Amino acid sequence: MTSNKAVFTEGSLLRHMVIMTCTSATSLLSIFLVDILTVVYIAMLRDDALLAAIAVAKTLMFFITSMVLGVAVAAGTVVSKRLGAGEPQRARQLASTGLLLAVVVAVVGAAIQLLFLDAAVHLLGADGNAFAAARSYLWITLPATVLMAVGQMCAQLLRTAGLSRQAMWIMLAATAAVAVADPVLIFLFDLGLDGAGYAYVLSCTITASVGGYYVHRVARLTSRLEPVQLWADIGHICRIAVPSVFGNLATPVGMAYLMATVAQFGSQALAGIAVVDRVIQFAFCVFFVLPGALSPVLAQNLGALNKARAAQAIRLTYWLVLGYGAGISLLLAVSAGLMERLFHVEGEGLLILQAFCRFGGVLWTVIGLQFIATSVFITTGRALYVTVFGWLRASLGTVPFVWYGAHTLGSSGALLGQLLGNALVALVACLMAMVVLRNALTEMDGPASATLLARR
Repeated sequence: MTSNKAVFTEGSLLRHMVIMTCTSATSLLSIFLVDILTVVYIAMLRDDALLAAIAVAKTLMFFITSMVLGVAVAAGTVVSKRLGAGEPQRARQLASTGLLLAVVVAVVGAAIQLLFLDAAVHLLGADGNAFAAARSYLWITLPATVLMAVGQMCAQLLRTAGLSRQAMWIMLAATAAVAVADPVLIFLFDLGLDGAGYAYVLSCTITASVGGYYVHRVARLTSRLEPVQLWADIGHICRIAVPSVFGNLATPVGMAYLMATVAQFGSQALAGIAVVDRVIQFAFCVFFVLPGALSPVLAQNLGALNKARAAQAIRLTYWLVLGYGAGISLLLAVSAGLMERLFHVEGEGLLILQAFCRFGGVLWTVIGLQFIATSVFITTGRALYVTVFGWLRASLGTVPFVWYGAHTLGSSGALLGQLLGNALVALVACLMAMVVLRNALTEMDGPASATLLARR
């Protein structure tokens, strides 16, 4: 049982940030590792259509994941502020409301995609065998995204309460199960891509079950939902969640445009994008967890009016991003040949993978700065900036760069164009976040600081 104490308002900030980031990244890394193994297994079948189907299916599922993560980070932020302000009962009420919202978002998202599934798969460039495989896989996996939403929200709530190790165990348990189920279902039962879909369902079931146990029985971070209070709490969370969700949706929209552009170069190009997408998730998983890892630390200290600690947390995170990005960039450059043999990519797919290994690491290090900016915008009550910069990245930071890259360098140019455009937007977002944080810390010095924080 936990006391729901604001654990991030005291002790070493570096230690908090390293533990939160590493445990969160380990959880996500385990999921992405299974994704990579799935791609490797499917690649062993030597069918480019199946790899293309994975690329299309994962892009569509990413829409739901992005929405759920937006709700999870928003709920985690308001729960953290209540813990920082010494209000554990309010934190429990908001946590329960957040769980309900995550389920609703996943149900609505999955239902819409299933309703327009054929049109969506065609829109992303899949046809023939790739279309049939992607469609079958999505009919298996989309309903399970509701369980995924429960697991993701539970993991975020545990991190918010300082139980980052328990959040990590949720994902590791699911990963262990699917790591065994994937080869059995794909090869032993000869189910191919459908087997990977059933393994995903198993993973989501375990994630939701273990997560629910930890949040309810260990963290004691649940409460009975009262109708009157429920609507007020939904509004409180949605003030952050709505712009955060719309901002997160920009990423899969930009990815969908890239997929549709690359599809004109054939199934090999789509297969190359599928491989690169999995490599990005695995190599830069630390960046993806930053909003979930940094926001609770920053929010608790803002809630407790710890100005110096909030600023220090941001500075430490910038150094973590730059150091990690530099190391991964070097690793990608020296391991290009190994990945070419591992994923069996050929033709246009090989060109895409080679271009990413040479230049993608540096560009993604810059893109990582936007994840820090997202944490700042959310925790300082400027969540609208998440939407603004998210869609700026998906529009001006994607469309003209992808179009020009595709017309000058082909499929690999389309990928590099997207990364370059996204990196430029990330730099602007980073500069704006610095201004926003400075203003927020200045407000904390004024007599109305308590009122301002309550409003946020």
